Amino acid sequence: MTRSNRNRSDNRRRSSSTTIRSEVNSERNMSRRQKSRKRKQMRYDKRQRTLIIGGLIVVLILAGVIGFATRRNGSDILVNDQSVGVIKTRNITKEDITNSVTAMLAEQVGTNVQIMDEIEIKGVHVSKKTNVMTTESLLAKLRDSVAYNIEAYAIAVDGNVVATLKNEQEAKEVLKYLNELYTPEGVEDAKITYKEDVQIVSQFTNMDGIMTLEDAKNKIALGESSTKVHTVATGQTLSTIASLYDMSLNELLELNPNLSTTSSIYVGQEITVKSNDPFITVQATVTVTEKETAEKEIEYQYDNTKSSSYKKIIQQGTNGVTEIKKEQLYINGIFDSEKIVSSNVVTQPVKEIVCIGTN
Repeated sequence: MTRSNRNRSDNRRRSSSTTIRSEVNSERNMSRRQKSRKRKQMRYDKRQRTLIIGGLIVVLILAGVIGFATRRNGSDILVNDQSVGVIKTRNITKEDITNSVTAMLAEQVGTNVQIMDEIEIKGVHVSKKTNVMTTESLLAKLRDSVAYNIEAYAIAVDGNVVATLKNEQEAKEVLKYLNELYTPEGVEDAKITYKEDVQIVSQFTNMDGIMTLEDAKNKIALGESSTKVHTVATGQTLSTIASLYDMSLNELLELNPNLSTTSSIYVGQEITVKSNDPFITVQATVTVTEKETAEKEIEYQYDNTKSSSYKKIIQQGTNGVTEIKKEQLYINGIFDSEKIVSSNVVTQPVKEIVCIGTN
């Protein structure tokens, strides 16, 4: 090999070696830059995560503070959507309050009650500035302010309430008074029934709807006022007609503006009168036992040997006795009818024989 060829070969080797070192250095430089960028990115990501976590912690702390400051730790008691007071507890229900106030009212008035107002509970936050009531004072305030009905007992006739009393005993007393009013005097064991369906029913009502015992008796006894037409009969006058219907003459004339004290009336004329129709038709059945006489039979025997003036009782006769049991029906105190329940002969009649002369 010539010197020139060797030189060219050495140059090529040196050039190739330089290129390789350059490529290696380039790769090293690129690796350093990539690692540097990666480290920077990691530091950036770490800062971002730190900021995010820190923000979340702040948000959670603020939420906790706000939640604590606004938590519903009390109850606002409402009656018909109006606040009555606030108590510092959530451990109470609408039913608890309603039952407690109902019991307090029942004890106060002496009978069962029914609260008519709507009671509701709303959760609220109670702070130091909130005007808080004790449960006892709130219940007392509700007791004195809510509207309520009381349990009363009504006398219902064919489903229609005629009188309402404060208790069942008074309602029974009114009916007892009516029964005695229409039972014949001296009778103690009359069987009382009503033509109508009469019942004592329990119901809740306002205090204003309850009658006194005396007012209820008077109303039941008087009946319902109405008017009807009376046809004039023979011999009747305006005064006698008024008296017939328990009216004064002036009351009769007020119902008949076409009449006066000097008016003449005629048979068949129709006149308006006042009538009290009973709320209850009392049917009193009275059982009576009567003894009736069974008349004796008289037999006549004729004797032609005796003068016509002759008369002699040959056999003394006696009347018999029959015991009859009857059921008498009185309607509102007036006798209506009777029927025989049983008949029993106590003593048989004895025939009497009489001899009469015919000569």
